[in-house]
Amino acid sequence: MNQIEITHNPFTVDTKFLINGQPPAEGCKLSSYKESRLQIWVESLFDELNNLFNGEDDFHVIFTGVESDFLDIQAAAIMAKEKGIHADVDWISVQPAETRLEKIKELINEAKSHPQFGSYLDNNEKVRESLEEAFNCDFDVYVVATMSAGKSTLINAMLGNDLLPAANEATTATITRIIDDEQVKGKFKAKRFDEMGNILESEENIGLEKLKIWNQQEGTFRIDIEGDIVAIEKRDNVRLVLTDTPGPNNSQNDEHRRKTMEFIQDSRRNPLILYILNGTQLSTHDDKILLNLVAKQMSEGGKQSKDRFIFVVNKMDAFDPEKGEDPSKTLDNVRNYLKSNGILNPLVYPVSAYLTGLIRKPHDGHSRKERCDFQGLADLFSEQPCMNLVQYMPITSRVKRTLSEKKYTPLMVSSGLPAVEVMIDEYIDKYNLPHRLKRAYDALLQSIKVGLNEAHLIEQLNDDQKVLDQLLTEIQELKNRKKKSFDSETYKENINKDGKHLPQSTVDLLVKIEADHKNYTKHISERFDGGVDVKKANMMVREVEEDLNAHYQQLINEYEKAYISSQELIRYELENDYKFYVAELFDHCQNLNLPMLAGIKQTITDISVNLIVGKEDIDTKSVKTGSYEVSDSKWWNPFSWGSTKTRSTCEDQEFVDLKKFWQNHEFDLRNQYSTLQKSARKKIEKKKDDLVEYFLSFMEREFTNKFDELIASLESKVNDKDERVQAIEAAKQRLEWINGFKEKLDRTMSV
Repeated sequence: MNQIEITHNPFTVDTKFLINGQPPAEGCKLSSYKESRLQIWVESLFDELNNLFNGEDDFHVIFTGVESDFLDIQAAAIMAKEKGIHADVDWISVQPAETRLEKIKELINEAKSHPQFGSYLDNNEKVRESLEEAFNCDFDVYVVATMSAGKSTLINAMLGNDLLPAANEATTATITRIIDDEQVKGKFKAKRFDEMGNILESEENIGLEKLKIWNQQEGTFRIDIEGDIVAIEKRDNVRLVLTDTPGPNNSQNDEHRRKTMEFIQDSRRNPLILYILNGTQLSTHDDKILLNLVAKQMSEGGKQSKDRFIFVVNKMDAFDPEKGEDPSKTLDNVRNYLKSNGILNPLVYPVSAYLTGLIRKPHDGHSRKERCDFQGLADLFSEQPCMNLVQYMPITSRVKRTLSEKKYTPLMVSSGLPAVEVMIDEYIDKYNLPHRLKRAYDALLQSIKVGLNEAHLIEQLNDDQKVLDQLLTEIQELKNRKKKSFDSETYKENINKDGKHLPQSTVDLLVKIEADHKNYTKHISERFDGGVDVKKANMMVREVEEDLNAHYQQLINEYEKAYISSQELIRYELENDYKFYVAELFDHCQNLNLPMLAGIKQTITDISVNLIVGKEDIDTKSVKTGSYEVSDSKWWNPFSWGSTKTRSTCEDQEFVDLKKFWQNHEFDLRNQYSTLQKSARKKIEKKKDDLVEYFLSFMEREFTNKFDELIASLESKVNDKDERVQAIEAAKQRLEWINGFKEKLDRTMSV
């Protein structure tokens, strides 16, 4: 048996492997996993081990890390067993993320209280942004469903309160965010917002009837509700934000629909998606649109891209086992249905949200119907072993243990929803907290690096007078070279003359988006062939319109992602340009080989190049779109091939030639998508140019000022012995403090 030791640190994203006591060779596949998150490679781990040992299939794995990662290793071992690979897995536990986050908070407070080091945290835009993200407690869970899946019933069950409108019809017409706040006891506070984020109305104690009015009221874009989500474990470092999204067939405007798709497409933050399916009614056209989008996201990422989609099969209480309606057969149908939409090995969780809600609702608040329903469901779930829905769920041993610790009644556990709620907690531990810790760790490391370089620079002033005189001479030359290379605007002219092209990866992404669109429209055009009667033509056109509108919203989101990606890449390139400029500035100092000059160079390189595009930089002007104007902050044009136009074309004919119909409208469609493409590319190019302008502005103002301040400070210390002695002593003390701080940070993050 081969022994495999794996130590994975999800907080620094570092993995160490030992194969029978020896590290793997550099060319080995396992070596490429060293700096990747475990969920990227865990599913292929045992296949790689099998290949590494030329088909040997007996392994003993000793895993050191957090429990959620160990459970993924364990699950991979179970999958490997189905391929004939045997693997025993043992676990050495380490301190969980939440404990470490508290210690990191203490370290940051300690750092901020230091008179010098605190400025490294406050004066660097990237460091501040990373720390803000690390300690933003909000964790997003988006609830997505088509009409009549029981979405509102499920959310109400999680709230333990009949707050959201729930009926056998589409009830969510706007985006509703429910922010967990256990301090708000016995009531829910709410605010109603328009599309620009302005508060239209607020209520200190919102109720069902008022929410119904707000939900349908013109101008409502989003509703924020604060209150206690009783189903979710309370944490000091996490605040759940549960977002009820409007179904694609029931949004008040296309922006709602686009936002729902954006949540699904968000592979950057990877929010958790609860996709609610109606166990009694699969295969709606709206489901297919969203599921195809989910399938695309799941296929493009690692394990996290699969874990973040939880398929909740609701209304399992509608089946009667005594009539041969077996829940396991229903779930097989669901898996086959998801597979037919491109979703392989989905996480499927059957629930009766209605039963969970009835249990949590005070029984003296039940209506007559609810009392009858509760008694019937309690009998059904208690008397029929097959109605214990947890038995059908792919839950981990940790979820089972947590459910047991919560002391729920057997009936509550059987309803299924509590297990889904515990899954949310597991996802937070597995992905959200480690990601936040990594952000905080990287930000502190960056500040430590700057602090060490600056302190070392001052410490090096402890040289003899001859070296200091040489340094003064070289500093003067450095100032002269800087003046010639930048004050003459040579540097600016070179950038303006050569231009700054879009990164190749952005160009490739735009080409891919447009190629995918061509393939999609080709597929759509193939559906328009032959002749049909008017009724069938109208049905087909309405269905295609829904598909095209959904595709259009997806394209907008894809272009938005390309825009964000291009901004990051261009910022990175400009920062490298800055480092190259500094290197050229010091190029002629190499022959002197003064350590002090290297210190000056490093300190200047560490100057923060702040190229963050704020909200104030986003377009807010009116833009001409076809024959009318839209005044908002969006850059895209609305989709205008509306149903009125197409339906009237069909209704004027007794018989519809589908091919001819498509040819009549294809030109309009091409124009719409062409306008979108041009608008997107124009925006990406414009913001690229804006970043270059920000960079040049930084070089002209901030860099020049900071460079001059640093050089003047060094000259003063070189010329004034007393000042120099004091600065050197202070630098030594700072170095000692920073090194001690880094040791504490490394201990906190170590596994």
